Amino acid sequence: MRRLVLSQKSIRYLLAGGVFLVAIGGWLLGDYLWMKWQKKGLKELRMEALAQREQLSVLQDQTKNLQLLLTGWKGIQQGVQASLPSQNRSSFNGHLAIKELERGLASLRSELERLIASVPVSMPIKGRITSGVGTRLSPWTGKPEFHSGLDLPNPVGTPVYAPADGLVESVSVSNGNGQMVVLNHGQGITTQYLHLSKANVKKGDRVHKGQQIAESGNTGKTTSPHLHYEVRVNGIPIDPRANLLKQGSPSS
Repeated sequence: MRRLVLSQKSIRYLLAGGVFLVAIGGWLLGDYLWMKWQKKGLKELRMEALAQREQLSVLQDQTKNLQLLLTGWKGIQQGVQASLPSQNRSSFNGHLAIKELERGLASLRSELERLIASVPVSMPIKGRITSGVGTRLSPWTGKPEFHSGLDLPNPVGTPVYAPADGLVESVSVSNGNGQMVVLNHGQGITTQYLHLSKANVKKGDRVHKGQQIAESGNTGKTTSPHLHYEVRVNGIPIDPRANLLKQGSPSS
């Protein structure tokens, strides 16, 4: 047998070396987690940049259309001006042209406000989302299925608000969906509200953003009380959380 004797100085060196190795290991782990977090952040930034490019493209198209309308209006204005006697042209260029432009801008502003108010950019009810848009395991069969909306658990009778201006397209009841309301917001956009306990509107009603349209419930084929909320564009279900929603609270 051999006896190993360590001095206090050697022990201090060993402890210092151990602390150094632990510190290096912690630094490497932290660096790895930081890089992983940055990678995730870059992916989210790329997705956001893509969405912004798409929005920019839409705005550019709208700008081109407005420029074409403005060019057409100027052509009409010049035609009318050329038809006037020379002594009346100055008044046309001044007061009349300004009034016409003011009316055109007011009309454009009103139309833009109407279009903006009809886009569902808020949630119709409070609550955490337990199931989103996409493939999930069916609670009935256990097999993969496509879920076309957002599920928001709430007690029966919780108010449901219109997330945007629209027209009540239908109010109906079915075995699967239970009590159901569909709003048409124009521009190919519709929203659907399923498993309601009560509908506060009827087909053909005009509703405004923030107006109560129903109460959540547990009707139809459900596992618990909740609101199933869908947003569709030209009949295709979309996930409004991706680019559409600006706030997580209901419109009230």
